[in-house]
Amino acid sequence: MPATAMTEVEEVRIEPDGLIGLLGVPRGAQGIVIFAHGSGSGRLSPRNNHVAAALRQAGLATLLVDLLTSIEEGDRRNVF
Repeated sequence: MPATAMTEVEEVRIEPDGLIGLLGVPRGAQGIVIFAHGSGSGRLSPRNNHVAAALRQAGLATLLVDLLTSIEEGDRRNVF
């Protein structure tokens, strides 16, 4: 069943490496879509957040996660 209300999105920290993600779970979610970002785009990308909002509206949970820590993303050799 499609979600009709806005779903609150919360920032989560994924241990043990401290990866940061944005988790949104609509009431009655039937599954989850995970966006894994490692190069050029990230959890704050307006395009990816727009797609994630549409998926939540359709009743799917979303997790947008950056695969690099803040220290790792500062080293351009880690961005592929």
